This record gives sequence, C-alpha cells and structure tokens, in this order.
Amino acid sequence: MIKKSQLDEFRKMIDECDDQDSLDAAYALLSDVMQINAARYKISQLESGLTAGKKAMFYFFVSGLDEDEIAYASERVQGRLKRMKTSKEEK
Repeated sequence: MIKKSQLDEFRKMIDECDDQDSLDAAYALLSDVMQINAARYKISQLESGLTAGKKAMFYFFVSGLDEDEIAYASERVQGRLKRMKTSKEEK
C-alpha cells in the first residue's frame, strides 16, 4: 500500500504538471496498474478454488499438464459431457 506521504507527493506532482502528454501517460500507467491488480485478484480467486469440491480429484492430474494438453483434455471433457447430455435427452 502506498504511504500517505507518497500519495501526497504524487498528488502534488499531478497538480503541478501542465504537460498533457505527461498526464495522459500517468493516467495510462494508473489504468494499467489497476488492471494488473484486478487480474492478480482474479488469479488468486481462481487458484483458491482449484481444489474445491469435486475439482480436487482431478487437480493432481491437471496440474501436471502443459497448455496444449490442458486444451486437449478440456475438449475431451466437453465432448464427453455433450455425449452424456445427448444420451440422457434420448431416454
């Protein structure tokens, strides 16, 4: 977290800046940092739920897969679910 003196210094720097390009850059930087913080929070939330409920029985196997293998496994699961749904609807 930013210290109050740092925030005051930043506020003063912004108040004294008359260059629009510099202020645009400051705004872009702040927007980027906010997006990064939001992404970090989302990742933290996703990671905390990886072993929740029935996901836990698959976690050990999934955690060892690379990106391509995860995509393949996801397609396999989706295909299996679709076949199960179709089969259930036919009954």
